Amino acid sequence: MFNEQILNRKQLCEKLNISSALFYKMLQNGLPYRQLDEHSRKYYVFDEVETWLINNGFKKKTIWQQ
Repeated sequence: MFNEQILNRKQLCEKLNISSALFYKMLQNGLPYRQLDEHSRKYYVFDEVETWLINNGFKKKTIWQQ
């Protein structure tokens, strides 16, 4: 857990080189995130997100595409 790269939405979009619109579509389709409680901000563990992308048919080109 201490070696996990934890990112906020903006950092994740920059790291994946995706738009906010694509990010929100992925979030609606089950993109994994973590929260301290139901009212706190969402954070994303990069390894979990990358695994989710691969398992859901996304392929890395210059940007992640389905």
